[in-house]
Amino acid sequence: MNKDNPTEQYRTMLENLAQQPENLQQLEALAENGNAEVMYILGWCYFKGEYLPKDLDKNQYWLEKAKVAGHEKAIELSVYC
Repeated sequence: MNKDNPTEQYRTMLENLAQQPENLQQLEALAENGNAEVMYILGWCYFKGEYLPKDLDKNQYWLEKAKVAGHEKAIELSVYC
């Protein structure tokens, strides 16, 4: 895991969900505690069905939180969701 690149760490956690399902709880906790990057990543994954099952309600929830937190990519993506 690349400790210098948090986004890569989060992606690795998602890639390993099958072996480490507790990773999702850890990511959700980070997001609930204000990590806009994780909010965006969760929203994206739920939108695309990548790493997580496609869930447009959860997609909207996380993207809206990321957008309110000022995450630029979430603001851009929310136009399509």
